Amino acid sequence: MPHYTEQEQRNIHTLNQLFEGPPEFDRVGIFHPEAVWWNGLPHIGNPPGQTEHRGIDAIVALMSGSGRSDNLHRGVDAYRLETIRYEDVVVLADGDYVVRQHTQRSATHSGRDYCNVYCFVVKFNAEGKIVYLTEHWNTWHAQRFLLDNWTLEPAHPVEA
Repeated sequence: MPHYTEQEQRNIHTLNQLFEGPPEFDRVGIFHPEAVWWNGLPHIGNPPGQTEHRGIDAIVALMSGSGRSDNLHRGVDAYRLETIRYEDVVVLADGDYVVRQHTQRSATHSGRDYCNVYCFVVKFNAEGKIVYLTEHWNTWHAQRFLLDNWTLEPAHPVEA
């Protein structure tokens, strides 16, 4: 078992709280105001096409978008935040960096079971705030499962 410094232990605890903390935990407060969240799937976030989401407002929009049900009409079947479970959690720290890998299981707004493996590499500053977070996951699977969810609209021929 590795021996972690107090700073590394604090950073590990903070990152674990981001995912598994109670609902009242201040997830926004753990980010530096100019933090960046990198996500390799450029179809999420606003505007689409970005992979680096800079600043608190962009990070809040990215985090809250995961649980939104109002995008089903756009083919987006987001997962319901209250159904998330984490398995096979591995957390390692080295100085200002913490790496967390986990399997996430959850239900989507349309009721399907979602499962994907995520790995986060997070850089903290000396005050214990997240300054840069990279989110690695099976984006091909997420694209197919969460974002390409179109219901086939049948043709409606005009009656003569």
